[in-house]
Amino acid sequence: MINKLKMLLLVSIILFSNSVMSQRQANAIEKGKATLTGKISDSNTEEYLLYVNVLILNPKDSSMITGAATDINGVFNLTCSYGNYLIKYSYIGYKDVIQDISINKTSINLGEIKMENKATNLGTVAVTAQKSMVEYKLDKRVINIDQNIVTAGGDATDVLQTLPSVSVDEDGTVTLRGNSNVKVLVDGKPSELLGNDLNTVLQQIPASSIESVEEITNPSAKYDPEGMSGIINIKLKEKGNRGLNGNVSVSGGSALQKFIPRSNMSASLNYSTKKYALFAQVDGRYDIRSNRSDALKFLFSNNDSLFSNIIRSKRNSERSNLGGGIKIGGDWYIDNKNTLTFTYGGHMHTSLKDRTEIDNTDLFQANSSRSVFETDEGNSGGQFHNFAINYTRKFNKKDQELTLDANYNIGNFHRENNQVMDYTYATDNEKKDEGNSDFNRAVVVLNYVHPFSDKARLETGYNLNWSKGSSSQDYFLNGSTTRDDGMSYTYENDEQIHAIYATFGYTFNSKLSAQAGLRGELFRSNGTKTMTNLSPDPFKQSYESLYPTLHLSYAFSETQSAQISYSRRVNRPRGFDLLPTVDLSNPEQIRLGNPNLKPEYTDAYEIGYSIIFPKTTIFSSVYYRQTNDRINWFNFLWTEENARRLGFDWALDIAGDQVDEGKLAMTSLNISKSYNYGLELIIDQQITKWWKINASGNLFGNYTQGSSLGANDVKSLNWDIKVTSTMTLTNDWNIQLSGQYQAPRTTIQGRSEAMYFADLAVRKSLWNKKGSINLRFSDIFNTRRRSSYTITDDYYNYSYSKPYSQSIILSLSYRFGDTQKQQQKRRDNTQNQDNSIIEQNYNEGE
Repeated sequence: MINKLKMLLLVSIILFSNSVMSQRQANAIEKGKATLTGKISDSNTEEYLLYVNVLILNPKDSSMITGAATDINGVFNLTCSYGNYLIKYSYIGYKDVIQDISINKTSINLGEIKMENKATNLGTVAVTAQKSMVEYKLDKRVINIDQNIVTAGGDATDVLQTLPSVSVDEDGTVTLRGNSNVKVLVDGKPSELLGNDLNTVLQQIPASSIESVEEITNPSAKYDPEGMSGIINIKLKEKGNRGLNGNVSVSGGSALQKFIPRSNMSASLNYSTKKYALFAQVDGRYDIRSNRSDALKFLFSNNDSLFSNIIRSKRNSERSNLGGGIKIGGDWYIDNKNTLTFTYGGHMHTSLKDRTEIDNTDLFQANSSRSVFETDEGNSGGQFHNFAINYTRKFNKKDQELTLDANYNIGNFHRENNQVMDYTYATDNEKKDEGNSDFNRAVVVLNYVHPFSDKARLETGYNLNWSKGSSSQDYFLNGSTTRDDGMSYTYENDEQIHAIYATFGYTFNSKLSAQAGLRGELFRSNGTKTMTNLSPDPFKQSYESLYPTLHLSYAFSETQSAQISYSRRVNRPRGFDLLPTVDLSNPEQIRLGNPNLKPEYTDAYEIGYSIIFPKTTIFSSVYYRQTNDRINWFNFLWTEENARRLGFDWALDIAGDQVDEGKLAMTSLNISKSYNYGLELIIDQQITKWWKINASGNLFGNYTQGSSLGANDVKSLNWDIKVTSTMTLTNDWNIQLSGQYQAPRTTIQGRSEAMYFADLAVRKSLWNKKGSINLRFSDIFNTRRRSSYTITDDYYNYSYSKPYSQSIILSLSYRFGDTQKQQQKRRDNTQNQDNSIIEQNYNEGE
């Protein structure tokens, strides 16, 4: 399969190259024809626009003579005979631009054309054209969050849950196209700069502060190759318009079945002039997260035909969270070519109350020691500080740019948990464990862009990721106040990743463009685990890897295009996954680190196709991934035989006397290979002027070789679908209904059942559209729940969990200061000046 896809890429390049050469030869012999070139950008954001229709029209009857579409850099190229014509630029959601043009030279550069958002009328109410919910570019798709009102009053977790092919479970695990190995960035920077774990980071980011989210399923060599299924980049809102401006957003609500408050607020203030800009942002949140779950575990007897035990577990958990952050900084526009930015960001979070109650009952043996009522109560918290400097140098040549982005982060995290086990037929027990960690991290990116022409572009750079941390884990067993030296440990780690990369993009003509890239990385990691009265236990990892990428784009017409891409990616095991230690905090399950884990590598291939109709946009994608040395969570019944079979002899030395046989053990293991393939479809449908539907579906299959570990070889076909309906009504009312369904999943050791739910939101614009009020009803049918099965030779486990997800949240936002309309007037004046320059350029043949 891989060889066939590689051959497809090679044949595509050859065919496209032959087509380009033939076209150039034909152009060379044609007489009295001119080549027109130019760039098109958004007059507001100044971003280049992809797939803008550029048409040459007959001035007498406006019939089309010829046309082209812009590429990823907003560039168009077309050929036309000498004469007088009309040239028309058109794009969905933008005002058409029409100009007279006289073609009397062989080469005409029309310069940069800027297009504006347009407005339409709905009855007596003016409705400003909005961005599409999903926009497509060469190597990514962009989801505009301002169109998604069902996330108002929520956080980044709620936002990600609504994205095409993305899901987030109750533990905060993010999956993209059914794969949980995804890299999450915030403004292009690792999410680790904002917190110690992804779930905490996502809960700290208010949905109101998010501008858009980029899904990069096959990233170029410029990006970190981690994340087997791709990259999710959360882009926060920019600093605002020129002058003094800002915004405030507050929200509050509760679950319906019990009072579980959830609230957050955010505010920003910006002031900018031609020479400098100052900005400040602050946010805070308080919420309670509650969940209940049930489980049945069947343990097999030695003859594998009868149950030796059936254990029922009922779990209720509740955690109250308080968190907040601040971001301040400034831009110094040294001159029209040099800009320097300084930024400080600080975040803190703490759990005011963290309590879990677990009721375990052995249904077979009345006097079993497995019948126990467990109470876990504790707290946790952390704070993180990030200092950043960004320098941008522009050159005389258009788009030539040098940037330096340097970040330094310091943070600490602490956790304390008290565990009391009230046994029905055994002596009660009490445990306490404390964890503390401190870390430093630096991320530096030096990037240079050199456009050789409007067709050729080189981007190259250097990337450093460095981290150093220390942590301690202290255990106090059997109610003792003395630290248990046989279980407690400290851990120190130093990790460095040095990378150089380069991508080269070339636009062959108005139809074909390509980008090839290569990234080389050097990875070094040194860790040491230390326990009292024992020699330090060091372990190292060191390897070098190359990561090639390729992207091809071909426009069949002004409204149809296709993309072919390839990338090599990696998943590096880190932290506890590699630590040779045993976690005994859970009375029914132990967790093991695995110092023998190897990185897993993936080859990812993708073919995409998009077509645009007057009211419909369709994007489809076929993808295939092969992963070697796949890292997978693995569960097994704790026995000496199983531990030795799976290579955990060292764990017997640490915990052999403290763990009863029959408990469940969980660890990470490298399995042989896995293969993922799928078909993704996204449709934007404008039903009427006031009603729009976005639907996305993902049909994906998986084959995983698990038989080498005594598990099953998995061959599964899964699917999920999401639909969002948005109605823009009179008097500035908006209604949005969003629903999603995830089909059952099959794993190497079991199966998870289907999940489905729907959300509803209503928004009303206020105060001349400077503010809005939003009412959100989450999980309106109270169907959001998860259930799963785990099946091994030793036991069978069924679990069911249900969060208190049905809730109502009310939010209010207000913008003040220099408005968008005032900014647009200034841009209109600039646009008029630009159009005069454009007219002068092509008259002079520049």
